[in-house]
Amino acid sequence: MLMTTVDSSVPGRGGALPRFGLVWVTWRQHRFAFYVLLGMLAAFAVLMVAVGLQARSTYDQLGLGRCASFAGDRCQRLRMELFDWYPQQFPFLFLLLLPAGFGAITGGPLIARELETGTYRFAWTQGAGRTRWLLTQLLLIAAVLAAVAEAYGALYTWYNAPLDHVMRFGFGDYLGFELGGIVFPVQTLLAFVAGVFAGLLIRRTMVAVGAVFLGSFGLIAALVFKLRRYYMTPLVTAGKISPRDWVVGRAYVDPTGHLLDTGQSHILYVKYLAQLPSSGDGPSVSYRDWLQARHYTIVTSYHPAGRFWTFQFIEAGWMGLLILLLGIATVRLVRRRIG
Repeated sequence: MLMTTVDSSVPGRGGALPRFGLVWVTWRQHRFAFYVLLGMLAAFAVLMVAVGLQARSTYDQLGLGRCASFAGDRCQRLRMELFDWYPQQFPFLFLLLLPAGFGAITGGPLIARELETGTYRFAWTQGAGRTRWLLTQLLLIAAVLAAVAEAYGALYTWYNAPLDHVMRFGFGDYLGFELGGIVFPVQTLLAFVAGVFAGLLIRRTMVAVGAVFLGSFGLIAALVFKLRRYYMTPLVTAGKISPRDWVVGRAYVDPTGHLLDTGQSHILYVKYLAQLPSSGDGPSVSYRDWLQARHYTIVTSYHPAGRFWTFQFIEAGWMGLLILLLGIATVRLVRRRIG
């Protein structure tokens, strides 16, 4: 939890603070949270390095490096063994919670604790002024959060490299998009600034932390599962696509050129399942081959892999604008309404 009292040995107390006085004060106030962040990162790093090295050993033992492609039965089976091995080591889906957690825990108490306890009357009258105090706190803590979040992303990318090589996930993969670019630190900064703003309005530390955590995680979940795919209009093709492309939808066209609706598509799939041979009675036919034999066409809606960085910059851009607006609003409210 963040500290809020100002140390009695602050340089310049009783007059104007020296140039780096507020930097020193910020460090003294938030050093415990800083140590917690570094401790979490260190523990995470040890775990990731240990499991990452084990993953590379498993990759070599399975002989996946000798697979020129993964279309054959043997290489397909081996890569699925590696895929099944990964989740047993650590459930890294929890990483989607980190931006909301880091941002809420560091941002929520920043002003709310000062207002809740009344210590703002002391903290904002030590020769720096409330605006300089707030900007220094915001910028320094934001820099630390961005660095820690980027370090988490780099560690995950290294850890996941063997699996990513054999599975070739599309860039709509949850963690691959979050941690493989620039949006992870931006999401963290948005949660942090939103926490500061919420704390200013609510003036209750725990309420602000809880509200921002739930709101930030809800936003990230909505982006991952629903909204992000609409950043650009997907392309449509009846041919094959790259494994790195992000498939957002499939539809089926019958031999007469009629597009099947959801109910008709389901009935068609039930017919396919009904004609599958019983276990051990013979080879089964893939759904795609079964459809093509009956002159049905599969139409795929997708975002090509080349849009990865475009999507990254779109998301970072609108979040960055929201961060700027929330920061400006916070500074204006502190200057005009509190005193």
